[in-house]
Amino acid sequence: MEHIFWAEECRDGICLSKGEANHLSVLRINLPAKILFTFGDGSLYSGTADVNGRIISHSKIESSKKTLINIYFGVCDKNRIKYILEKCTELGADSFTPVLTERSEKFSLNNERAKKIIVSALKQSRRFGMPEYRETIKLKNIATDEETDIIFGSIKESSGEIKLQKERVSLVIGPPLGFTEDEENLLLSKGAHPFHFDTGILRTETFAVSLLSIIHYLKGVNNG
Repeated sequence: MEHIFWAEECRDGICLSKGEANHLSVLRINLPAKILFTFGDGSLYSGTADVNGRIISHSKIESSKKTLINIYFGVCDKNRIKYILEKCTELGADSFTPVLTERSEKFSLNNERAKKIIVSALKQSRRFGMPEYRETIKLKNIATDEETDIIFGSIKESSGEIKLQKERVSLVIGPPLGFTEDEENLLLSKGAHPFHFDTGILRTETFAVSLLSIIHYLKGVNNG
């Protein structure tokens, strides 16, 4: 599989970042050379990179579709966050929002580090739309609208059935110790639907990936 590089807008047009220029060297690609690249706008491009890493000509060859899936996750340690960003980007999440809850853990991942993790996963999975990494919010501030189904992870037994009726989906995943009863009631008051895995209590990152996989399946069925 041909390597995909990450490009950025610069004063001269479109350029490879310094890190990506180093990757060219590691891969023993001599410039100028024709490469595949994206800069997170939802499309894959073919272009020629010159000796300075500037893209001197390019054309769009492929586009990826937005999944309209948002991930809200309870603030947890950086290794768990890294896993959520990496795997859920590969699975096609469109945005990530850390959420402060009563049982949140220490938050230790800055936006620049988050972006690097997302970009790496984006290239690996051949997805070309950069998911948005948003500022941390409080649980009560999770947005609701008439076009979004909200599903949250619950430690309580529920029907286990998910019905998608709207175009967008927001998945709300608690921190490792889960939501409190009051927090679950708050989400219910926002019209969110609880979901419980009957396989046992899952880690935050495992729950996020598992639930996102189910949502993808259901969206595929519904769109089929």
